[in-house]
Amino acid sequence: MIFSLLSVLFFVGSITSAESVPKFVKKEENIREEMVTISRELGVTCTECHNVQNFTDNSKKSFKVGKEHMKLTQMLKENGFDGKKGPTATCYMCHRGKLMPEYKEPQSAQAH
Repeated sequence: MIFSLLSVLFFVGSITSAESVPKFVKKEENIREEMVTISRELGVTCTECHNVQNFTDNSKKSFKVGKEHMKLTQMLKENGFDGKKGPTATCYMCHRGKLMPEYKEPQSAQAH
């Protein structure tokens, strides 16, 4: 009991030095919401990319690939795919609910 209380106090103390607890909690909530959206867009669960014992562990290949794809999506948003005049760049834009996106051109779009 005392150890867990000290752990919580240490954790909260380390947060307050960098940012307030409400800001930290809100930031964590936003990250979780974004991750839920991404998981739906890819048709996967958290365990595809994350070690659920340590969510910041980046040892899984899919974690590294996902991080690079998130950078790509952000770059697209910064360069016109921001939803203002057209589509918004998201994982779904390419993946369509599948971990491995369909990359073949549909028959109807191929030259005759």
